Amino acid sequence: MTPDNSIPEGHLHWNDAEYNDSRKDVWKTIIVLSIITVVEVGIAMAYDHIYPHGGPGKVFVNLFMAVASVFKVFYIMGTFMHLKHETKGFLMTVFFPFMFLIWAIIAFTLEGSSWQHMRSLLNLF
Repeated sequence: MTPDNSIPEGHLHWNDAEYNDSRKDVWKTIIVLSIITVVEVGIAMAYDHIYPHGGPGKVFVNLFMAVASVFKVFYIMGTFMHLKHETKGFLMTVFFPFMFLIWAIIAFTLEGSSWQHMRSLLNLF
């Protein structure tokens, strides 16, 4: 307890306006992420309904899903990890490794599909 018998606030000393702004920001984030997720699921379900055994344009559906997922990650990191209030230098130290991870996933996927294609040409396995 502090000398005036109030509860210590620690490092958080928001006033009511800052607290309300933060709540609005969280609700906005939840709504935006929910809408993007509903759109993703709707597109996936519609595509599977139209082409139950696969069909043209699957790569575009997958690309949309990947881009929407990356957007959601950035949005979550900005709001819930409070990164949108950080300096540019710190943001780069967080986002560059993330982008390297995305690049690695794409590179290894392409490399794996190349190996699979080469194996089918050789028909050894």
